Amino acid sequence: MEDCLVNIRLREGRKPKRYLLSGEFEASLGDWVAVQVDEDEDLGVVASRPVPLPEEWEEIELPSVLGKADPEEVKKAVQLRLEREPTAIKLAYEKVRERNLDIKLVSAFYFHRSNKMKFYFSSENRVDFRELVKDLAHIFHARIELRQIGVRDAAGLVGGYGLCGQELCCSRFLQGFEPITIKMAKDQHLALNPTKISGCCGRLLCCLKYEHQTYVDAAKHYPRLGAAGFHDGRSHKVVSCNIIKETIGLQHENQILEIPLERFREENPDWRNAPRFSLANAARPAPPVLAEANVEAALAGMEDPVDRNGAGGGESSESSSKRRRRRRRGSNERRDENPSAPTN
Repeated sequence: MEDCLVNIRLREGRKPKRYLLSGEFEASLGDWVAVQVDEDEDLGVVASRPVPLPEEWEEIELPSVLGKADPEEVKKAVQLRLEREPTAIKLAYEKVRERNLDIKLVSAFYFHRSNKMKFYFSSENRVDFRELVKDLAHIFHARIELRQIGVRDAAGLVGGYGLCGQELCCSRFLQGFEPITIKMAKDQHLALNPTKISGCCGRLLCCLKYEHQTYVDAAKHYPRLGAAGFHDGRSHKVVSCNIIKETIGLQHENQILEIPLERFREENPDWRNAPRFSLANAARPAPPVLAEANVEAALAGMEDPVDRNGAGGGESSESSSKRRRRRRRGSNERRDENPSAPTN
């Protein structure tokens, strides 16, 4: 049989983790198996059906499934966990307070095969916990390991519920943490309110990354914020883009309105190269929105002379020539009546 990828749940209520199931073993959903956990061994339950190992996973070093667990060993391991793990945190906290250490204990795991108790804790500073290890070893009569983890890992171990009402992603399915930046929130036009975009760990929400690339790709079809755009013959400032509703928010003086994206693009054919909004841009007339059938008529109208008195559009070249001839005749008549007048 070929190597497979399988999810193993080590503790009830904890998220399963991916393990490499060698072709030498067979495991079905719900089976108890022995697995490698760092330098230790532990028992867990198969939480998914084995699937063939994808090619892109072949170069990744995964912990291995060591084989099926004996039913008697499973019974013994579960009993020892129930006896030791729930009280371990309470007893350890008493020693932490006695030593006046600035640490927060998160979780404790007992490994029966190596008679080892592992504590996970978080702290903002480096802590010398060597004396604490001696105290805990005396209490539990086992090997003690204290491992410092970050606040995001701590939230995943403790568990909880997010703003969405769902169980935390880090305690449910995330297998690792990727960098989350404030730019991801800005690209999705979210309000930069810490209470809205941060999780239980106090860091930015992991889910900000889920749809980030979708918003980045969609933003290419929208004008940039602060750009100038025309609507109903007046210049407006682009103040918002709603990618879900496909609308554009425009501001003119103290009025803000929302129009469909398609209408904005029809009224602003060159929207990709629109300058930033300014009072100078606001004074410019709106560009003509031309139907294809009226292109020739519009071009012809642009060549007509403009009436400076504002009485209309333009006048024909024939009427303009007649008016110039009348002016020349009047000028000649005045010179005939007054020969002493200077000539131009």
